[in-house]
Amino acid sequence: MPQTKIIATVGPASDRREIISSMMDRGLSCVRINTAHVEAGYIGKISRLVSDLNREKGKHVSVMVDLKGPELRTSSFQGGRKKISSGGVFRLVANPKADDEIGINYPGVLQSLKQGDAIRMSDGRVTFIVKTTGSDSVEIMASDDAEIRDRSRINIPGRVLDLGTLTDRDREFLAEGISNQVDYFALSFVQSKENVQSLQNAIMELGGTQGIISKIETKSGYSGIEEISAVSDVIMVARGDLGVELPLTEVSLAQKNIIYHAHRRGKPTIVATQMLESMVQSDSPTRAEVSDVTNAILDNTDSLMLSEETAMGKYPVEAVKYLSDISEYVESQRKDFPEPEEFIGNRVAYSIAVASKVISRDSSAEGIIAFTRTGNTARMISAVRPSVPVYGVVATEAIARKLNLYRGITPVCMDVEDERTTDVNLMTKNFQKAMGIRRGLRYVVTSGAPYFLFGGTNDVRVITMGEYLGVGHTNGISAEGKLAVTADQAGEILLVSTADRIPEPLGNFRGIICCGNVSSSVRERLRSSGTALLANTKLFSDLKGGEDIFMDGYTGLIVS
Repeated sequence: MPQTKIIATVGPASDRREIISSMMDRGLSCVRINTAHVEAGYIGKISRLVSDLNREKGKHVSVMVDLKGPELRTSSFQGGRKKISSGGVFRLVANPKADDEIGINYPGVLQSLKQGDAIRMSDGRVTFIVKTTGSDSVEIMASDDAEIRDRSRINIPGRVLDLGTLTDRDREFLAEGISNQVDYFALSFVQSKENVQSLQNAIMELGGTQGIISKIETKSGYSGIEEISAVSDVIMVARGDLGVELPLTEVSLAQKNIIYHAHRRGKPTIVATQMLESMVQSDSPTRAEVSDVTNAILDNTDSLMLSEETAMGKYPVEAVKYLSDISEYVESQRKDFPEPEEFIGNRVAYSIAVASKVISRDSSAEGIIAFTRTGNTARMISAVRPSVPVYGVVATEAIARKLNLYRGITPVCMDVEDERTTDVNLMTKNFQKAMGIRRGLRYVVTSGAPYFLFGGTNDVRVITMGEYLGVGHTNGISAEGKLAVTADQAGEILLVSTADRIPEPLGNFRGIICCGNVSSSVRERLRSSGTALLANTKLFSDLKGGEDIFMDGYTGLIVS
């Protein structure tokens, strides 16, 4: 599976067990529910379905509820449409009565407008310029020939509009989501950090602990990306409305800037809208769409999101597979994704995250195991972009599902009787058993030590999987095979008490374990012949010979 995470919106084309199951099998990380198009009860239905499939497949796919939020819209028009001519003058009012008046559903915003402001309607297809302002009406002039429909969307780029954060309908979906233990709420049209904090308060008042995904789709939200990132759990580049608020020529660079500013604070990002839009009808994407997905990954995003492609399209499963295939290829070609330039939070834990990346690279480790209570350690390790897999080991399913949105993180939920467990070796052995990892593989392990294994990360170590039998000074070469305790006993590794018992020639022995000191000349002879050596070895067990063991040339550990 790729390190880049995949989010799919469910809808009429995909909200069935067999479709969601197939998308999971092809790399789906998170299911999105767009509340703009659903009714009460739908969140519960999808949450239960995803939960059942997670249990069945041993996965941790999360659920995101996307709250529509308050929207500026026009009034209805006679005949359902209104013809606009370039140069035509109209008035924005609360209750339109004349033909040259256009109603607006939040008339309070009229007082925020200034002469020269741009107003865009109908997904940006028609632009008006404010000519004169007033307390209850604003005169605007059309810049385009167009036709707008009933309740067309209104965008006012660059103005922070006081629309509130949640509608009554949003609050109903918020309560339903919390009662069904969804994992994230996405907040539409975020303009400032106060919007995010308002949603945080609403979630806490209802007893929820869900993460918040701030959708950057307004010019004011884009301008405030740094302070919004600071209070959000995840940032979404919502290119649909952002492409209306900004000139289309600026959207691509805006995407890069949003990802950059979120990542420098260690916050995950999502790129959304029209990723594979042609797959609503086609069974394969266009070359331009493949390039767009590739560019988003190279921009350093954590997740890619599908909307209409999976909610309404003919090929939802194929769309997820294409995102997975593209991501895997791009990641195979590029390993050096940048670390955050700044991190706000626990500096010790962040330093441990950076150290784990460096150590995993220099020790040729198979991966990084992060024992984490809240998920923050895994998030930090994800942010530094190690090239090896990262396993976020947690004690609860809820945290595991949240982790599934972080780039490169594989959540692992392990039952522990006491989160204050201090035996890292025991927990690592439990992880090895749970994941079916063979002995001799090397992993970097981060945890809280000597106390609170699942919290207060301040420890990093390299562990070789297996039962520890001893440790010595290595010459950098690994070996495995049967242990012999005398030179005439069958085996590939010989255990001797002193260096003078090392045979010459070595015969079939590929490794020597010596409990005493070994001279530099003997060390050099063994190394030049490609023979593994552990000198000054301390044994933890009484070895009789015949044991199948592994000598780790990096850590000096002997494991069975």
